[in-house]
Amino acid sequence: MKKNYKIKILEAEKDSDLLFKIVEHENKVFGEATVGNWNIKPFTKYGKVFAMVSNDKKEELMSVIEVLSSFDRELAYVYGVSTVPKFEKNGYARILMRYVLNFLKEMGIKKIELTVDKDNFTAKRIYEELGFKIAGNLDNEYGDNIERYLMRYLEK
Repeated sequence: MKKNYKIKILEAEKDSDLLFKIVEHENKVFGEATVGNWNIKPFTKYGKVFAMVSNDKKEELMSVIEVLSSFDRELAYVYGVSTVPKFEKNGYARILMRYVLNFLKEMGIKKIELTVDKDNFTAKRIYEELGFKIAGNLDNEYGDNIERYLMRYLEK
């Protein structure tokens, strides 16, 4: 059975069109917390942007994850995880997150963190299934009165 997707690690210049599609998608999903046009290319140069796209000529965006890492490569921070609404509820974010976790572990990163809205029960459950644990509460992380969980994955 042929996979209907492929995973790409995006490059600033080569994947410019897809990067702007990611920004458009994230503007709808994350609002003010989006990476944005000014930051998406630096994310590809100094972090990593992983995209799941359809396995055809169109390479339609399906799911995306942006990652930053510390200078010592001990810690990675997953900035954004999202799936285009048309492709939601098919497990694509989970598949992409497994890929990203394996990639980071191969790089020798021991600790991976992310934040999740306290009311996003679906995402919290997916992260817990992948091995993340709640490590604390963050107040005002993405604006006034916005509470989030800090979740951490520690390599075993």
